[in-house]
Amino acid sequence: MNSGTDKNNSNQLIGQTFSTLLNCQQKLSYNISKEMKKFGITRQQYEVLAILNDNSAKQMNLNNVKSHLRENVPDISRIVQRLVEKRLINRSRQAHDKRNSAISINKEGISLITQIEPILKKKMDEFFGVLTAEELAELSRIITKVNQNKD
Repeated sequence: MNSGTDKNNSNQLIGQTFSTLLNCQQKLSYNISKEMKKFGITRQQYEVLAILNDNSAKQMNLNNVKSHLRENVPDISRIVQRLVEKRLINRSRQAHDKRNSAISINKEGISLITQIEPILKKKMDEFFGVLTAEELAELSRIITKVNQNKD
C-alpha cells in the first residue's frame, strides 16, 4: 500500500538527486573551465576542438559540429570565429555552398589538444577517483538510463 508519505519521500529524493547531479556537473564544469583558461580557451572552445580532432579525416560545417556538442550552443559561429582568430582551426568556403563554411582543426589546434588531454584525464581521475570500478560502471549505467528517459 502506497501512502502519501511514500510519495513525499520519493519527491524529496528526486529533488535531492537532481540538486546533487547539478552540483556535480557544476563542479566538474568549473574545474575543466579553470584548466582551459590556462591555455587561453573556454571549455566550449575545447569541445569544438576535440570534435574537430576526432573527425579530422573530414572537414565539417557548423551544423555537423553543433550536432556533436553535448549542450546547446546558440553562438557556435562565434566560438568557431574565436578559434580561427587564435589560429587553432581553419575555415574555408565550400565550393557547392558558398553560405556554409568548412572547418577543420590545424596543426596548432592538434598540438593544443595533445597538451590538454593528459591534464583533463588527470582531472577526471581526481574527480572520479573516489569511486571503485564497479561504482563507476553503476553510476554510468544509471546516468545513461536517466539520459535516455527524456530529451
